[in-house]
Amino acid sequence: MSEKTTEVLAERVATGIDGMDDLVEGGFPRGSLVLLAGSPGSGKTIASAQYLYYGATKLDEKGIYVSFAERRETFLKNMRRFGFDFQTLEDEDKFNFLDMMTCSESMISSALNMIVAEVSATHAKRLVIDSFSAMAQAFKKKIDARIIVHLLEKMMRTTDCTTLMLVEIPIGNTAIGLGIEEFVADGIVLFETINEATGIRKRAIIRKMRGTNHNMKYSNIVISNKGISLMPEVT
Repeated sequence: MSEKTTEVLAERVATGIDGMDDLVEGGFPRGSLVLLAGSPGSGKTIASAQYLYYGATKLDEKGIYVSFAERRETFLKNMRRFGFDFQTLEDEDKFNFLDMMTCSESMISSALNMIVAEVSATHAKRLVIDSFSAMAQAFKKKIDARIIVHLLEKMMRTTDCTTLMLVEIPIGNTAIGLGIEEFVADGIVLFETINEATGIRKRAIIRKMRGTNHNMKYSNIVISNKGISLMPEVT
Protein backbone atom coordinates (compact mmCIF):
# COMPACT_ATOMS: atom_id res chain seq x y z
CA MET A 1 0.00 0.00 0.00
CA SER A 2 1.42 3.37 -0.92
CA GLU A 3 1.60 6.07 1.73
CA LYS A 4 -0.62 9.04 1.02
CA THR A 5 0.88 12.49 1.57
CA THR A 6 -1.42 15.28 2.69
CA GLU A 7 -0.38 18.83 1.82
CA VAL A 8 -1.63 21.61 4.08
CA LEU A 9 -2.45 24.63 1.95
CA ALA A 10 -2.08 28.12 3.40
CA GLU A 11 -5.17 30.28 3.75
CA ARG A 12 -5.13 32.99 1.08
CA VAL A 13 -5.69 36.72 1.54
CA ALA A 14 -7.25 38.30 -1.53
CA THR A 15 -5.42 41.52 -2.41
CA GLY A 16 -8.18 43.32 -4.31
CA ILE A 17 -5.64 44.21 -7.00
CA ASP A 18 -6.99 43.02 -10.35
CA GLY A 19 -4.67 40.41 -11.80
CA MET A 20 -2.51 40.01 -8.69
CA ASP A 21 -4.31 37.10 -7.05
CA ASP A 22 -4.13 35.03 -10.22
CA LEU A 23 -0.34 35.20 -9.93
CA VAL A 24 -0.17 33.88 -6.35
CA GLU A 25 -2.76 31.09 -6.13
CA GLY A 26 -5.57 33.33 -4.94
CA GLY A 27 -3.75 35.80 -2.70
CA PHE A 28 -0.98 36.25 -0.15
CA PRO A 29 -0.58 33.51 2.51
CA ARG A 30 -2.43 34.52 5.68
CA GLY A 31 -0.06 35.96 8.31
CA SER A 32 2.80 36.46 5.88
CA LEU A 33 5.23 39.38 5.53
CA VAL A 34 5.36 40.51 1.90
CA LEU A 35 7.75 43.13 0.52
CA LEU A 36 6.42 45.44 -2.17
CA ALA A 37 9.59 46.93 -3.63
CA GLY A 38 10.01 49.41 -6.44
CA SER A 39 11.23 52.74 -7.70
CA PRO A 40 9.52 56.04 -6.81
CA GLY A 41 6.30 56.49 -8.77
CA SER A 42 5.91 52.82 -9.65
CA GLY A 43 2.56 52.54 -7.83
CA LYS A 44 3.51 50.96 -4.49
CA THR A 45 1.44 53.30 -2.31
CA ILE A 46 -1.64 52.96 -4.51
CA ALA A 47 -1.37 49.15 -4.52
CA SER A 48 -0.95 48.96 -0.75
CA ALA A 49 -3.88 51.30 -0.17
CA GLN A 50 -6.01 49.23 -2.55
CA TYR A 51 -5.05 46.12 -0.56
CA LEU A 52 -6.29 47.73 2.68
CA TYR A 53 -9.40 49.28 1.15
CA TYR A 54 -10.53 46.02 -0.44
CA GLY A 55 -10.10 44.15 2.82
CA ALA A 56 -12.11 46.70 4.80
CA THR A 57 -14.95 47.23 2.31
CA LYS A 58 -15.35 43.75 0.83
CA LEU A 59 -14.17 41.34 3.52
CA ASP A 60 -14.75 43.33 6.74
CA GLU A 61 -11.05 43.04 7.63
CA LYS A 62 -9.73 46.02 9.53
CA GLY A 63 -6.52 47.56 8.17
CA ILE A 64 -3.73 49.75 9.51
CA TYR A 65 -1.44 52.01 7.49
CA VAL A 66 1.82 52.90 9.26
CA SER A 67 3.62 55.79 7.60
CA PHE A 68 7.23 56.78 8.12
CA ALA A 69 7.14 58.87 4.93
CA GLU A 70 3.77 60.63 4.47
CA ARG A 71 1.27 62.60 6.54
CA ARG A 72 -2.27 61.34 7.10
CA GLU A 73 -3.92 64.29 5.34
CA THR A 74 -1.76 63.82 2.25
CA PHE A 75 -2.48 60.11 2.14
CA LEU A 76 -6.26 60.56 2.49
CA LYS A 77 -6.31 63.27 -0.20
CA ASN A 78 -4.23 61.30 -2.70
CA MET A 79 -6.22 58.09 -2.24
CA ARG A 80 -9.57 59.84 -2.80
CA ARG A 81 -8.50 60.28 -6.43
CA PHE A 82 -8.86 56.51 -6.86
CA GLY A 83 -12.18 56.26 -5.04
CA PHE A 84 -10.61 55.06 -1.77
CA ASP A 85 -12.53 56.87 0.97
CA PHE A 86 -10.37 56.10 3.99
CA GLN A 87 -11.94 58.92 6.00
CA THR A 88 -15.25 57.05 6.05
CA LEU A 89 -13.45 53.82 6.96
CA GLU A 90 -11.81 55.64 9.89
CA ASP A 91 -15.21 56.88 11.04
CA GLU A 92 -16.53 53.30 10.82
CA ASP A 93 -13.53 52.01 12.82
CA LYS A 94 -12.34 49.86 9.93
CA PHE A 95 -9.08 51.70 9.30
CA ASN A 96 -6.31 53.38 11.32
CA PHE A 97 -3.49 55.62 10.11
CA LEU A 98 -0.40 55.72 12.32
CA ASP A 99 1.92 58.67 11.67
CA MET A 100 5.54 57.71 12.46
CA MET A 101 7.33 60.40 10.44
CA THR A 102 9.18 61.83 13.45
CA CYS A 103 10.42 58.43 14.65
CA SER A 104 14.15 58.34 15.52
CA GLU A 105 16.47 55.35 16.09
CA SER A 106 15.85 55.41 19.84
CA MET A 107 12.10 55.25 19.21
CA ILE A 108 12.03 52.38 16.68
CA SER A 109 11.51 49.60 19.24
CA SER A 110 8.74 51.58 20.94
CA ALA A 111 7.15 52.28 17.56
CA LEU A 112 7.14 48.57 16.66
CA ASN A 113 5.63 47.69 20.03
CA MET A 114 2.98 50.34 19.43
CA ILE A 115 2.19 48.90 15.98
CA VAL A 116 1.83 45.36 17.32
CA ALA A 117 -0.27 46.60 20.26
CA GLU A 118 -2.55 48.42 17.81
CA VAL A 119 -2.89 45.34 15.62
CA SER A 120 -3.75 43.18 18.64
CA ALA A 121 -6.15 45.68 20.21
CA THR A 122 -8.10 46.33 17.02
CA HIS A 123 -7.88 42.75 15.67
CA ALA A 124 -6.54 44.15 12.40
CA LYS A 125 -5.91 41.54 9.72
CA ARG A 126 -4.10 43.77 7.22
CA LEU A 127 -1.09 46.01 7.84
CA VAL A 128 0.95 48.24 5.55
CA ILE A 129 4.30 49.74 6.58
CA ASP A 130 5.41 52.66 4.40
CA SER A 131 8.23 52.30 4.19
CA PHE A 132 11.04 50.15 5.50
CA SER A 133 13.43 52.38 3.56
CA ALA A 134 12.31 55.47 5.50
CA MET A 135 12.40 53.56 8.78
CA ALA A 136 15.90 52.20 8.05
CA GLN A 137 17.31 55.70 7.67
CA ALA A 138 17.20 55.97 11.46
CA PHE A 139 19.60 53.01 11.85
CA LYS A 140 23.33 53.63 12.24
CA LYS A 141 24.25 50.01 11.47
CA LYS A 142 22.79 47.58 8.92
CA ILE A 143 22.67 44.81 11.56
CA ASP A 144 20.26 46.93 13.61
CA ALA A 145 17.85 46.95 10.66
CA ARG A 146 18.11 43.17 10.33
CA ILE A 147 17.17 42.69 13.99
CA ILE A 148 14.16 44.97 13.57
CA VAL A 149 12.95 43.10 10.48
CA HIS A 150 13.21 39.75 12.28
CA LEU A 151 11.39 41.19 15.30
CA LEU A 152 8.62 42.64 13.16
CA GLU A 153 8.18 39.40 11.21
CA LYS A 154 7.95 37.37 14.42
CA MET A 155 5.50 39.74 16.09
CA MET A 156 3.24 39.99 13.06
CA ARG A 157 3.04 36.23 12.71
CA THR A 158 1.74 35.89 16.27
CA THR A 159 -1.16 38.22 15.41
CA ASP A 160 -2.01 36.41 12.13
CA CYS A 161 -1.90 39.80 10.41
CA THR A 162 -0.86 39.83 6.75
CA THR A 163 1.70 42.58 6.36
CA LEU A 164 2.74 44.48 3.25
CA MET A 165 6.02 46.37 3.74
CA LEU A 166 7.04 48.91 1.11
CA VAL A 167 10.68 49.22 0.09
CA GLU A 168 12.07 52.02 -2.07
CA ILE A 169 14.54 51.14 -4.82
CA PRO A 170 16.37 54.24 -6.10
CA ILE A 171 16.28 54.63 -9.86
CA GLY A 172 19.26 52.83 -11.38
CA ASN A 173 19.68 50.44 -8.45
CA THR A 174 18.88 46.73 -8.52
CA ALA A 175 19.35 45.80 -4.85
CA ILE A 176 16.22 45.62 -2.70
CA GLY A 177 16.62 47.91 0.31
CA LEU A 178 19.58 46.98 2.50
CA GLY A 179 19.81 43.54 0.92
CA ILE A 180 18.58 41.77 4.06
CA GLU A 181 14.81 42.20 3.98
CA GLU A 182 14.37 39.77 1.12
CA PHE A 183 15.81 36.88 3.13
CA VAL A 184 13.39 37.45 6.01
CA ALA A 185 10.22 38.18 4.04
CA ASP A 186 7.78 35.46 2.96
CA GLY A 187 7.16 37.17 -0.36
CA ILE A 188 8.62 39.79 -2.69
CA VAL A 189 6.60 41.69 -5.27
CA LEU A 190 8.71 43.93 -7.49
CA PHE A 191 7.34 47.00 -9.27
CA GLU A 192 9.63 48.30 -12.02
CA THR A 193 9.66 51.44 -14.15
CA ILE A 194 11.07 50.86 -17.64
CA ASN A 195 12.22 53.63 -19.99
CA GLU A 196 11.36 52.83 -23.61
CA ALA A 197 11.53 54.72 -26.87
CA THR A 198 7.79 55.40 -26.71
CA GLY A 199 7.78 56.47 -23.06
CA ILE A 200 7.72 54.99 -19.56
CA ARG A 201 6.22 51.57 -18.85
CA LYS A 202 5.56 50.03 -15.45
CA ARG A 203 5.67 46.31 -14.85
CA ALA A 204 5.47 43.87 -11.94
CA ILE A 205 6.84 40.45 -11.14
CA ILE A 206 6.56 38.06 -8.18
CA ARG A 207 10.13 37.36 -7.13
CA LYS A 208 9.26 35.12 -4.18
CA MET A 209 6.20 33.79 -2.34
CA ARG A 210 6.70 31.00 0.18
CA GLY A 211 4.34 28.06 -0.04
CA THR A 212 3.04 29.29 -3.38
CA ASN A 213 3.37 28.11 -6.95
CA HIS A 214 3.57 31.70 -8.15
CA ASN A 215 3.67 33.04 -11.67
CA MET A 216 7.20 33.97 -12.80
CA LYS A 217 6.36 36.20 -15.75
CA TYR A 218 6.15 39.99 -15.92
CA SER A 219 2.81 41.77 -15.87
CA ASN A 220 2.13 45.32 -17.01
CA ILE A 221 1.02 47.75 -14.29
CA VAL A 222 -2.02 49.78 -15.33
CA ILE A 223 -3.01 52.76 -13.15
CA SER A 224 -6.49 54.24 -13.60
CA ASN A 225 -8.91 56.30 -11.54
CA LYS A 226 -9.95 53.02 -9.88
CA GLY A 227 -6.46 52.07 -8.72
CA ILE A 228 -4.00 49.49 -9.99
CA SER A 229 -4.45 46.39 -12.10
CA LEU A 230 -1.96 43.91 -13.55
CA MET A 231 -2.17 42.75 -17.15
CA PRO A 232 -0.09 39.94 -18.74
CA GLU A 233 2.69 41.20 -20.98
CA VAL A 234 2.12 40.57 -24.68
CA THR A 235 5.15 38.82 -26.14
